[in-house]
Amino acid sequence: MEINWIGFIFLILIAIGVGLKKSFRFIDAFVLVISFNATVVFFVDNSTAINLPFALLFLAALTYFVKNILLGNPILPKNFNNTFIWLTTIALIAIVSEIMPFIINGDYMVLDRYSSGVYYAKDIPLYPNIQWITQLLYFLIGLVVVYLISVTYTSVNDIKRLLKLLLTGITFMIIWGWIGSFSFFLNIPYPNDLFNHLGMSKGGISILYGWPRMASVTMEASYFAQLLIPIMPFFYWFSQENKSFIFNKKYHTSMYIISMISLLIAYTTTGVIGVLLITGLLLKNRIRFFNKASKYVLIISYIGLSALALVFISIYLVNVSDTYSGIERFKTVYLGFDYFLDYPILGLGWGVFPTYDLIINLLVNFGILGTVSFSILLFNIFIRFSKKIKLNTIYKPLYKAGIESLILILIVSELSGFIYHSQYFWLYVGMAISISSLNLQKTT
Repeated sequence: MEINWIGFIFLILIAIGVGLKKSFRFIDAFVLVISFNATVVFFVDNSTAINLPFALLFLAALTYFVKNILLGNPILPKNFNNTFIWLTTIALIAIVSEIMPFIINGDYMVLDRYSSGVYYAKDIPLYPNIQWITQLLYFLIGLVVVYLISVTYTSVNDIKRLLKLLLTGITFMIIWGWIGSFSFFLNIPYPNDLFNHLGMSKGGISILYGWPRMASVTMEASYFAQLLIPIMPFFYWFSQENKSFIFNKKYHTSMYIISMISLLIAYTTTGVIGVLLITGLLLKNRIRFFNKASKYVLIISYIGLSALALVFISIYLVNVSDTYSGIERFKTVYLGFDYFLDYPILGLGWGVFPTYDLIINLLVNFGILGTVSFSILLFNIFIRFSKKIKLNTIYKPLYKAGIESLILILIVSELSGFIYHSQYFWLYVGMAISISSLNLQKTT
């Protein structure tokens, strides 16, 4: 293991801040820097590293469990039973699914997803492998993120704190992304050594067809888009409030517009899809303010714009279908579904065959049992949100933003990839649980 001193210094400075300011915790720091997945603290080997969010998550989990054990406090809050049951069920199924490589024991051929790129990958017999355990740990760590976020941020003030940290971190991510783009157009050096120790901007701004790709402090431009898309409902709904909830109305309005532009110039298919999704939500939320004729015009225009965008996306996918990226996306999905049909109950075992979507990824890796349990967890969140939105409370915009955010991260994960080894997906799920679990009285 090798220390990356720049990332390590960031970790030390954050730890000092946590020590000096009692109200600032490691879990808060984790939320603040969740987008910094290209900032490395330790290099483990040529392909593996411990990034800043992961290091802070470890410290957050350690301090949470040790503190509660030493003080004799219950680790599980009383009002967290249902969610804990399903998180535990999902974790146990994922663990049990690891028995499948032992059961199969070489009698089934699977495309090797780890030794080489998919373009050159060969079918090999499935045997037990330490790689599957590593992938399982990534998944279980994600569930720990959901747990920690859910039990830490439980009140309105906690949620405000969570959102203030997250919005601040995302805002910096956007600003740094624009700095990278400006550095390209102004032909000035981009300080990639500061935050980009892994990923597409490690050696400087990534260029595709003469245009800079906006990865910012993340590993890839698609990660940048995946992080940004689910936060935009909060920018929108808080911009509709005259009274400040997190930041002022002007800030939220400005960030909503800047975020839309950032998704477009990030130069990634995920960003284009995100703009279409966000525009659709905007249309849904604002269409009631227009007359009947205008509604028809807006809906038809949106459908036409979406169709045109999908045509261009399809052309792009066809163009990359004979490249590593295109083959990896298409081949893993259809092969994953075939593998699931052969082993539908527990799949092949978690981590054996990651795919670039959400549903097939769940099915092939821990089968119907795991996918149904995962779906029930999400279904319970949606039910809680639907009940809260029907209440006439001053926090209705918060509930609407919360459910839209969850919907967006799920859609984006299905279309762009379920990045279960990066903690931001799990952060958004944990935040949705926290917001939907708020016990607020109905107001007139």
